[in-house]
Amino acid sequence: MYNTALIILSFVEKIDISHLNTLSCTSDYIICADGGVDIANTYGIRPDCVIGDFDSTVTSNRLDCLYITLPSEKDLTDTEAAINHAIELGIRDITVYGGIGGRLDHTLGNVGLLEKYIGKLDHLEFMDGKNSMQLLDSESCNSILLTHTSAYRYFSLVSLDSIADGVSITGAKYNLDNASISRASTLCISNEIILNQAHISVHHGKVLLIRSGD
Repeated sequence: MYNTALIILSFVEKIDISHLNTLSCTSDYIICADGGVDIANTYGIRPDCVIGDFDSTVTSNRLDCLYITLPSEKDLTDTEAAINHAIELGIRDITVYGGIGGRLDHTLGNVGLLEKYIGKLDHLEFMDGKNSMQLLDSESCNSILLTHTSAYRYFSLVSLDSIADGVSITGAKYNLDNASISRASTLCISNEIILNQAHISVHHGKVLLIRSGD
C-alpha cells in the first residue's frame, strides 16, 4: 500500500537538488513522466514507474522498473496520465515536481488538473525550486497553514471563480478578514509570512495558492 507519490516531469524551471532528494526519500512511490526519467537519472533517483509517449526522453537505457508507454496522439498529457496511475494505486497524496513555467499552455493545463482532482485527492501540489501551486476549495480543502520557509518567501492567492468569498489571511504582512476577491483582482498578489506561520481559509469558491522564492 502506497500513501504518497512523487511525479517528476520533463520540464523543471529550477531544480533544488536538496529539496528534490528530500521529496524522493520521503515518497512511497516515484513516477517519472516521459523526460522526467532523465532528471531522475541525473540526480540518482530510482523511479518505480516511467510513463509517457517518450517524445522528450534522452536516456536510451531502460531502468529496472515499470514502463507504461502511451500513444503519441492521446487525449491527455503525460502529467495527467501519471496522476491517474498514482490514483489507480490508491495514492491520495501526490507531489508533482515541475510543470510550472516554460510552456504557458502546459502550466495552465496543470492549473486545470488541480481543479479537476480537488476533492478526489487529499493533497495535490505542483512545485519546483522557484514556485509551488496548489488549490484551496471551500467544499473539500478550505484552509491551509503555511510555514515560513526560505525556499518560498512570497505567496499569492488567485481566485479561479469569478468571486471567492470569505477569504481570510492571518500571520502575514497583509492580512484579510472574510474578504471577497475577484478573478480580475490583484489584491492578493505577493504577500509574505511575517510570523512563523500564516493561516489561509476560504468560505466559498476555489483559490489558487502560489508560493514563490523571489
